[in-house]
Amino acid sequence: MIFGSHRIFDRRWAITALALALCGPAWAEWDVTSLMQQLAKHPGGRVNFTETKTMSVLDQPVVSSGELIYSPPDRLEKNTLKPVPESLVIRGNDLTVVRDGVKRLLRLPQYPEVLAFVEALRGTLVGNRTLLEQHYALALSGTERDWRLLLTPLDDRMKRWVKQIKVQGSDKGLSTVETLQADGDKSVIAITPDAR
Repeated sequence: MIFGSHRIFDRRWAITALALALCGPAWAEWDVTSLMQQLAKHPGGRVNFTETKTMSVLDQPVVSSGELIYSPPDRLEKNTLKPVPESLVIRGNDLTVVRDGVKRLLRLPQYPEVLAFVEALRGTLVGNRTLLEQHYALALSGTERDWRLLLTPLDDRMKRWVKQIKVQGSDKGLSTVETLQADGDKSVIAITPDAR
């Protein structure tokens, strides 16, 4: 009887070892560090976006579209083309907003909740785990080809604005950034390659 159970154990161990040898390492090594290394390989560039904002005070979602331009390590530009032109340029700790021909400059450290959101985007785009973990708890799910990174704010001031940010992507880069606000409102930015 004992001999028979050892044979069953040995057979199961052999099957498990074979499965891990064939497909285990790629799966076992996929973690936040692996994701950050993968993201860091993507150079800056230009993509198109469509943003859908769902707000409790409105009957219909607000949809806007335009282009995002990222230049490592810290320049991010969001040019909304429709329905109303608007430009947001983040360089370092400065945010420049151009709307209706009026230009405003904001220093991000004076707005910690905005800075934390900006760092969520920049930290993910550049693959900077240290930067992300200054503001968020990170939880990764999925695979290298279809992953989801959940960012949960650590700072109490940020928690008053944002409940969570979910970034989704693949080995080709980011595809969606979804922000769920503390009040239940939501923004989903869908990212597609630039056709130019």
